[in-house]
Amino acid sequence: MNDLLSRIFISEKTECFAPLPIEKCKVRRPDLLQRAGLPADEAKTAIMFLIPYYINDGEGNISLYARPMDYHAYCDELFPRLCGKLRESFGGRFVGFADKSPIEEAEAACRAGLGVIGDSYVIINEKYGSFVFLAGIFTDNAPEKFGCDSQGDFPLSYCSHCGACRRACPMTIDSLDCLSAVTQKKGDLSEDEKAYIKKYGSAWGCDICQLVCPLVKKAIDGGAETPIEFFRENRIKNLTPEVLSEMTDEEFGKRAFSWRGRQTIERNLKLLFEDD
Repeated sequence: MNDLLSRIFISEKTECFAPLPIEKCKVRRPDLLQRAGLPADEAKTAIMFLIPYYINDGEGNISLYARPMDYHAYCDELFPRLCGKLRESFGGRFVGFADKSPIEEAEAACRAGLGVIGDSYVIINEKYGSFVFLAGIFTDNAPEKFGCDSQGDFPLSYCSHCGACRRACPMTIDSLDCLSAVTQKKGDLSEDEKAYIKKYGSAWGCDICQLVCPLVKKAIDGGAETPIEFFRENRIKNLTPEVLSEMTDEEFGKRAFSWRGRQTIERNLKLLFEDD
């Protein structure tokens, strides 16, 4: 690995990163690269990295990823800063993506050696478990410039398929859709779906399959908490109707659960607190 590249990423408290030849990636949205000013046929390297977000702040009714502010806001600040450092050090073009990526992120992160692919098609990293957001920076610099052999082997690797996640999943137990998906479903819910949300006490999302995974539990026991201040601050672990009603539209818009609008999360909270 190139020492300069390492220093740049570590300066952002990001130690899980690795370059990968773009030809080893499954490019599914070349148009996104084109719009960002780096046509797919000119991109040569994807620098994949993980953004850890786990904090052990106890049980709550909000999924762990949604307790801090929306990570998209973090990436909006990170990418210009990080790409600027990379351009200054290496020259060429650099563009960053997270969530809406031009490539299949999980496969690329796995091929880059950042973790194994779990049964829920999440990346499970040795240090941070599955509590990571995936991101990538793309460049027209060759992989060799970052200490990566483009002729190397970049295999996919998977978890042991022990079945712990499937056995614990509410979807398996209750024969309904994914609990996280139901909490994010717009409109009216069936009586079974309403009971489902009340049974598990979830206002938004679900972490059950992650928390029972042996690899994730090992990471947590080893100290998987994020070093990034953004994810340690402004956290909400238990959302109530009162807390939600006091949020301005600007404050609400900074939360991961805002993309479905207020009505969806208000409905879920009403189910959880209607008997109080």
